Amino acid sequence: MTSTPFLTLLKRWFLPAILVACIPLFFYSAGMGLDSELERSLLNFGHIVYFALAIFALRNNLDMRTWPHWLAISIAVFLVSIIVEYIQHNTGRTRSWEDVERNLIGAWLTMFWLNPPNAQIWTGRLIATGLFVSQLVMVSQVSLTEYRLQNTLPILSDFENDHEINWWQGDVSQTDERAWHGNQSMVVRLTTQTYSGARMTRLPNDWTGYTSINVAIYNPSLLPMPLTLRINDKTHEQSLLYQDRFNSTFIIEYGWNLIEFALEEVKNAPAGREMDMANISHLELFAFELDRPREITLDYLRLK
Repeated sequence: MTSTPFLTLLKRWFLPAILVACIPLFFYSAGMGLDSELERSLLNFGHIVYFALAIFALRNNLDMRTWPHWLAISIAVFLVSIIVEYIQHNTGRTRSWEDVERNLIGAWLTMFWLNPPNAQIWTGRLIATGLFVSQLVMVSQVSLTEYRLQNTLPILSDFENDHEINWWQGDVSQTDERAWHGNQSMVVRLTTQTYSGARMTRLPNDWTGYTSINVAIYNPSLLPMPLTLRINDKTHEQSLLYQDRFNSTFIIEYGWNLIEFALEEVKNAPAGREMDMANISHLELFAFELDRPREITLDYLRLK
């Protein structure tokens, strides 16, 4: 059965048309709702898919039989990637060598798997596939973390699972020496730097429907210590102004301290606007200009 001219045209130009239509995504992602780490990881993974399909679409115009051809194609993809990253930098996007690597992985996948197998081709296939699987594992890990985060609410972090320590940045470690809730908590070692503390780098973003944020903090010293809680939303990252976020300083005494803040206070903290409680992006506890190194323990950070 012969194809109609329309079907022949569709088969020939459908994939190239899709690839051309997707080019703007390399330079413009604003307004796409890329608020979660998973969405950003999927967009990054799209580099591999795009360049794999691009080489597939050009397969009839490329000689891919021997290593000089593989080298030439790789150099061409590398140069195109550098140009794309340079243009991205001038359109507000961040340049990334990881994106260049992903582009090459996509090209190598198609280049080696389209070729008839021999020893060199199988070596190329194994390398390209191994790199592809490593990228796939990273996306899977981000997906698992996203799933865990969305299923912990109303608890933000209670340190009962070993993976939770990876959600925090700072000089922190899990401990089973003491806990307000459960069996484990998190030790935060504070220094005499201007700002010293712990930041939760991975947290559920949607806090709507809750009325307060609570945390138990243990101070092993008889000396009281001031701490500051900082919270901001995604919008704040455009200005980074002090008056555009929630900052509240409080004193912790010896032993366990139960700290609670009303989310209505957090919501109304930015000057001239309301904080977007569905897009919280930053939570940090820190000390300011301590005169000596100190240590505290956090546990059972939760919404109510």
